[in-house]
Amino acid sequence: MKMANPFNNFIKFISSQKEISLVVAKDEVELSGFVKILEDEGFNQTFDTLDLFKFINTPSKVFFVIKETLSKDMYDFVVQYPTGQVEIYDKFNLKSQTVIPTYQGVSIIFIITKEALRKTQESGFHILEQVGMTYQN
Repeated sequence: MKMANPFNNFIKFISSQKEISLVVAKDEVELSGFVKILEDEGFNQTFDTLDLFKFINTPSKVFFVIKETLSKDMYDFVVQYPTGQVEIYDKFNLKSQTVIPTYQGVSIIFIITKEALRKTQESGFHILEQVGMTYQN
C-alpha cells in the first residue's frame, strides 16, 4: 500500500481558499521537486502579476516561484487577494489593472526557499503574516 505524500495532501486542501498558500522549500533541489509535483497535478506556473490575473477569476490551479526575493507587485497581490479585489499597476500598458477573484475552484501557491524567505522578510515584505495555509517539510 502506497503512503500518501504529505505535500499531495496539502495541495488537495488549498482549493477555494481566500488567501495565497505558501510552500517553503529547504533548498533549490526541494523546490524543484515541489514544482514537478505541482505540474504533475495540473498546476500552471505563472511568472508575474498580470499572468496571475488570467487565472483568478475562473477555476484554476496555479503556482509562482519566488526567486531571490518577492517583488512589490507580488507582495501587493498577496496582501490584496483576500480582500476580494486585486489592483496592480501594469508597467507594460501604463495603467492600473483590477481583477475580482472568484475563489471557488481556484488554487494559488507561492513557492520559496528558506533563503529567499529570509531575504524577502529582510526587505520588509512579511509574507508569512499575509498568506493562508503554509507547507514545509
